[in-house]
Amino acid sequence: MKIDTLRRHFREAYRGIVKNSWMSFAAVGAVAVTLMIFGVFVIFAVNLGSITDEVGDNVSMNVVLKEEVTKEQATALTAKIKGLPNVNEARFISKDEGVDEVKKNLKDADFTRVLQKGENNFLPNLIKVTPKNVSVSKQVEEAVKGLEGIESVKNSNTAKELLDSVLLFKNIILVFGVGLAVLAAFLISNTIKLTIIARRREIEVQRLVGASNWFIRWPFFIEGGFIGFVGSVLPIGVLLLIYQGFVKMISGGSQNANLLQMVGFADMAKYLTVSILGIGIFIGVFGSILSIRRFLKI
Repeated sequence: MKIDTLRRHFREAYRGIVKNSWMSFAAVGAVAVTLMIFGVFVIFAVNLGSITDEVGDNVSMNVVLKEEVTKEQATALTAKIKGLPNVNEARFISKDEGVDEVKKNLKDADFTRVLQKGENNFLPNLIKVTPKNVSVSKQVEEAVKGLEGIESVKNSNTAKELLDSVLLFKNIILVFGVGLAVLAAFLISNTIKLTIIARRREIEVQRLVGASNWFIRWPFFIEGGFIGFVGSVLPIGVLLLIYQGFVKMISGGSQNANLLQMVGFADMAKYLTVSILGIGIFIGVFGSILSIRRFLKI
């Protein structure tokens, strides 16, 4: 495409936006509001994905050994479990090591005072098993239960239930996001239709003198893309400011920071900019395509 032709397309797109300034402004506002809501969903989805990965990486089960199992047998059993399919890691924890771990993890709990090493240690010897991912934890549990010397397997279903809930919520977010994108595309489509109506005679003249369909389409594509772009900038800025303040508030208290690990501001800025800007421009151009294909039939 020649530079002069491209300039002409941008000039015509600008003329269409100015001529229908109120509708263009309304379309930009509608796109901004729609993408603002979509951006909130993106923030939730990204953080939920981070939680999913973190929980999935930390899912483990405690394999309690029978009292008569010796340390040598426990070491051999640990190696055997580590070699099972879908097992990422297996580590033997003796009774005394268990006391140290409990006191380290629950140092403020009152009952840790009664924990003692030696003969009075009532904790069992166990093997801490980490599956490759949470989805195979049940298979790993069944495989471990069948081994000799195993008393029981303590596998909490809380992590899996949490991940299932997170995945369900992410799917709901995806459905809402697609619905909002379609809505914004139709809003832009209606704006482009008004431009087409206003310039219909001019378009007919262009077709009579032999202008190609693409030559006629390009100004409308640019107009729709511009509306989508402008409608994307405001939500990105507002959402990033809010998110930055929220991250600072969460990280301000050490206890809250440990409970809720949020995606960093730089990473979230990347996710929001790419997703909102990309979708904004896409639905702008897509809205133009809808108008041209269905209204002009070219």
